[in-house]
Amino acid sequence: MKERILIIEDNREITELIVNILTLNKFIVDYVFSGNEGIEKTKKENYHLVILDLQLPDIDGFKVLEEIKKNNENLPVIILTGFGTTENIVKAIKIGADDFIEKPFDINDFIEKVKKYIKLSSLEKELTEFRLIESILQLNRTIISLSDLDTLLNTVIQIIDNLFSPDRIGIYLYNSENKNYVLKKYKFKNLQQKIKIVYKDSEIKELFREKGFLIEELRDIHNLKILIKGKEKDIGIFEITFKEDRKVKEEEINFFEAFSIQIGIGIENALLLEMLQNSYINAISSLIMSLEAKDKYTKGHSEEVVYYSLLIGKKLGLKDEELEILKNSSYLHDLGKLGIKDDILLKPGKLNKEEFEIIKQHPLITLKILEPLNLRKEEIEACLYHHERIDGSGYPFGLKDEKIPIYAKIIAVADAYSAMTSERPYRNKMSKEEAIEELRRCAGIYFDRDIVELFIEIINQKEEVI
Repeated sequence: MKERILIIEDNREITELIVNILTLNKFIVDYVFSGNEGIEKTKKENYHLVILDLQLPDIDGFKVLEEIKKNNENLPVIILTGFGTTENIVKAIKIGADDFIEKPFDINDFIEKVKKYIKLSSLEKELTEFRLIESILQLNRTIISLSDLDTLLNTVIQIIDNLFSPDRIGIYLYNSENKNYVLKKYKFKNLQQKIKIVYKDSEIKELFREKGFLIEELRDIHNLKILIKGKEKDIGIFEITFKEDRKVKEEEINFFEAFSIQIGIGIENALLLEMLQNSYINAISSLIMSLEAKDKYTKGHSEEVVYYSLLIGKKLGLKDEELEILKNSSYLHDLGKLGIKDDILLKPGKLNKEEFEIIKQHPLITLKILEPLNLRKEEIEACLYHHERIDGSGYPFGLKDEKIPIYAKIIAVADAYSAMTSERPYRNKMSKEEAIEELRRCAGIYFDRDIVELFIEIINQKEEVI
C-alpha cells in the first residue's frame, strides 16, 4: 500500500510544487488550503504524514497542530514555514511537531525528511497492529488453557489496560435469574469515580438496538460500550472510559469488536468449565460421604473442619474469595484417604510404622485426585500441606513455618481440634479443655502459634455452639 501525505498550505504555488515532488517519489498526496479542512481530513482519512504551514487564513497553525495530535498523537507532522524563529520552533515542539522545514527549502533535504518520517509512521502502525494481534493471541492462550472465569476477566482487564491505558474499565455479565447485566470485574484509576453496578436488560437492548458498539461523548469523558455476544445470545458488555481529550479511533473500535468475540468464547468456555467443576465437586462430595460412611468415628469430620476453618478465616479478616478457597480446601483435605486400604484406614488400634508411612501418602493421593479439577493453586496447596508442621517435622515434604501456606496452617488447627474432640477406636475423645491444652502445648512446634491463640479465643466465645 502506498503511503499517503496531507499538505495543509494556503500558498497554491508552493502546494503545487510539493505535490509534484511527492508524486514523482510515488507518494499519494492530498492537499487543502485551510486549517479547518486539514483537521477534518485527518479525522476522516488515514495518513502517514502531514506537512503543515503555520500561517493559515482561517486558524492559527499551532491550533491545527494541537487538534491533529489530539486526534492522532502518533501521526508525524512536519512544520513548513517561513517563520522559523526559535520561539515558534519551541512552541511547536511542545505541542508535538516532529520536525521543521524552512521556506525556501532544499528539495533533497525535503525528500529525505519526508521519507524518514514516513518510515517511522509505517513502523509505528506495524507495531500497533502487532500489539493488537498479540493481545488477541494472548487472550486465545488464556481461553485454550480453560481458565476459570476470574482469571479470564483479569486477563481481559490487563490487556485493555496495557494497550490503551483507559481511565476506567468495567465488564458486565448477563444474569439469567434477574435478567440484568451485573458488574463482574472492573478497574479504574480515579477512585472518586462512580461506576454503574447494574444495567437492566431493557437498557442494553435499547443501547445496542442498531449496532454492537456505542460511543458516548459526555461532558468530561468518552465512553465506549461493546456488546459481548455468545453463540446464541448476548452474554455481557464491556465499558471503557477515556478522558475527554482522548477520542476513540476507528481502528480501536474494530479491535474491540474482534476482541469482544474472543471474550464471548472465553466466557462461555469458563462457564462451561465452572459447570463441569461443580459436577466434579458434587461427585467428590459423594466420595467424601462414602469415605466417612465407612468409619463411624470420622463421620462429619470434613464439615467440622470447614466450620472451624471458616471461623478462623473470618476472624483473620480474609476476603470472600479467600474464604471460598479455605472452605473448598477444608472440605477436600482428607480426600486422599480414599486411596488407603480399609484394613489400615479402619484399624481399631494404633498404626505401626509401616502403616503410618502409608497413611502419610494421603495428601499426595489427594493431589492426584484433584489435578483434573483445575482448582486454584491455593486450594491444591492447602490440601497438600495441611499435615506439615511449624518445626519441619510434618509430611509429605517437611516444610517449615514460613514455607507453609496460611490456608494449610488454618486447616491444620481445625483438623487437629476436630480429631481430638471426636471418638477414635484407639482412644477416647478429649474434652474441649483437654484439646485446648494440647493445642497450646503444640503451638509454635506443630501449629502456628497465632492461629492457635485466635482459635482458642473463638471457641471460648462460642461455648454454646462448640
